[in-house]
Amino acid sequence: MEELASNELQFLVALLASEESEVNELKTEFDARGVEGEKVQVVLSGLISDGTIGVTKYQNEEFHDYEKNESLSLVKNWEDFVLTQLQIFLTDEGYKRWEIDDWGITTKRAVSLMFSNQGNSIRV
Repeated sequence: MEELASNELQFLVALLASEESEVNELKTEFDARGVEGEKVQVVLSGLISDGTIGVTKYQNEEFHDYEKNESLSLVKNWEDFVLTQLQIFLTDEGYKRWEIDDWGITTKRAVSLMFSNQGNSIRV
């Protein structure tokens, strides 16, 4: 199985966040690609730290966003985190980045990554 570079992992995590995916999809998606959870954890923590991605809980027909430090604390315990009903999302800054950043990969590579997942959890 092909090893993914850090910027490719960032792109795929941001893609899941752009779909407001449940955090268990992080595990499903990257397990299918043979990526260790610790690598995804580091990438997600970085994207939360830089303000690109947030963590939220959908409850009583409302989203309750966690503060950055709370989100980072949740992600630290990766095995428990990926079993929760929480979701990741692109923040306002994340949407701006999504619109202008190429994530250090070509469009052709981005398309290849989006459609080559083995877990079929990314909805495009």
